[in-house]
Amino acid sequence: MQHIFILDYFLLPLYFAFFIWRVRIMAKKPEASELKKYLFIAFALRMFGSVAYSMVIEYYYGYGDSFTFYDGGTFFTELISKSPSNIYYLFAPFKETSELYNSSTVASGYFDTPSNNMVMRISGILSYLSFNKYLIIGLFFGFFSLAGQWKLFLVFDDINNHRNRNLLALGILFSPSIWFWGSGLNKDSICLGSLGFIIHIFYQFFIKKKFSLLNAISLVLLIYLVTIIKFYITVIIAIGIAVMIFSLFLQSIKNVVLRVSMILFSILIIGIILYNSDFSTVISEMAEESTTQIKAFQENYQLLQDTDDRSKAGFDLGEMDPSFTSLLLKSPWVVFTCLFRPFLWESKKVIIFFTSLESTLLLICTLFVMIKLGIIHFFRTILTTPYLLFCFTISILFALIIGFTTFNFGTMIRYKIIFLPFYYFLLINLYCNYKRVPNRVFSV
Repeated sequence: MQHIFILDYFLLPLYFAFFIWRVRIMAKKPEASELKKYLFIAFALRMFGSVAYSMVIEYYYGYGDSFTFYDGGTFFTELISKSPSNIYYLFAPFKETSELYNSSTVASGYFDTPSNNMVMRISGILSYLSFNKYLIIGLFFGFFSLAGQWKLFLVFDDINNHRNRNLLALGILFSPSIWFWGSGLNKDSICLGSLGFIIHIFYQFFIKKKFSLLNAISLVLLIYLVTIIKFYITVIIAIGIAVMIFSLFLQSIKNVVLRVSMILFSILIIGIILYNSDFSTVISEMAEESTTQIKAFQENYQLLQDTDDRSKAGFDLGEMDPSFTSLLLKSPWVVFTCLFRPFLWESKKVIIFFTSLESTLLLICTLFVMIKLGIIHFFRTILTTPYLLFCFTISILFALIIGFTTFNFGTMIRYKIIFLPFYYFLLINLYCNYKRVPNRVFSV
């Protein structure tokens, strides 16, 4: 079924002009006065990425979740066109709209899932601003993603004391994976943009001590949105913030003995809680359930690869033993796979080849920074720097979840863009300080 028509292309210049006007307004804000060139380049890349993503889905794959979200949005607009009172369904409980959809069509699609249902509602709302054109709706998603990433870039630039801005912009704003897969009508564009805004608001509230009622309301709405679409993102960010706060608290304690005592006391409390909660049994049950889900993902991906040559870009983590020990032992390789694969020789498609180039470069940069600082100093700096510890924590947690549940390189790179900006910042911040330590692999 065709989703891009000739009118989409005729409308593109008009909407490009609108978004150029919007980005110029962003560039006039005080915090962007010295960073305009980065914003304009990022804008151009994101708009190009939005169009390119939509065209790849339309003309290369011919199918995808993006179409499902668009069709679901069209369902809402058609419903409202029959009676204006039906606008209620844009805000009705998910179960209610799902039942309504299922009663009017033989194919329910992804409508039953709240996360998909939410994206469809957003698509439906944006259709009124875009003549319900698939390509134009993608531009709105891409621009929101850019706006959130820009806010994240401002936070990282401030933390990094405005050093190496070219390198920071290259990683946070210009990374091909982010501006391509983080654009267009999909969940990742919403999550990427929302996360950038969330981090920026938290930074303004708790670090800069600048409170705003509008930001507080926005924060609640954005957290709700991300929680509905991808709940695990909210959980991981909450864990990362908790770890960072604890690290900041420890740094406020000047007495070394008291600081060590607090760490030991915290470990003791956690141990007591885990022991009294029979955590080993819970972990075993979770591991068994996770293994079952992982095997199901493996079978689904294998079936897709067998039926569609364009999807043959998968990988295998081997047999999964339903035990916590098995998952723990596989974790390092899972994290490595998510961060640095596909390798160049694993590229079976042009899109995957470009992804492998980026992954290879990321691996080289990681090894370079690690060698320059020294392995021990590399990890010690991360563990003793709250902001870096935050980035490291969420990068590893995201890599674990995505690596264990994704067995297709194309899907994996789309999912992992959510944590790539944080990992890039981790490396860039460490690189900015590498000359301060001896050039020894195991320096202490």
